[in-house]
Amino acid sequence: MRPQFTPEALRAVAAFLPVMADPAFRFTDGQPPAVVLPDGGVQMRGYAYDPQVARLLRTLDEFGWVYGDERFQWPQWAQSPEARALRDDPAVLARATPAQLARLLTIFARQERFNDGARLGFWESGLLLGILRRAAALADAAG
Repeated sequence: MRPQFTPEALRAVAAFLPVMADPAFRFTDGQPPAVVLPDGGVQMRGYAYDPQVARLLRTLDEFGWVYGDERFQWPQWAQSPEARALRDDPAVLARATPAQLARLLTIFARQERFNDGARLGFWESGLLLGILRRAAALADAAG
């Protein structure tokens, strides 16, 4: 499935901006993903993300933001010059197309399965808020 970029889909993603941009919002519970047990062993629990993160992921699925088409190889694209520019340069991200946002959001949705904490990386780098800001700007422009 290829993403659809309707004004409604843009607004659905942009709706997370006020929630996640609130200074009181906490992306995780602040606990480490691993706990050292009394016997010295380590128990992996993963990151405990705020429920809004799960809501965002459901919204991405519901509104078709995540590429489900194997023709889009997100691991390879994530290493491309285009992806690096979007990730590393806020000015480039501020001009991103809906298709570029969908590629980034596909990585956000899928990479956690292979790299625990990948979503936290999107958050801590400011990339997720940048994506939400751009979606909001595109939604405003779409009317």
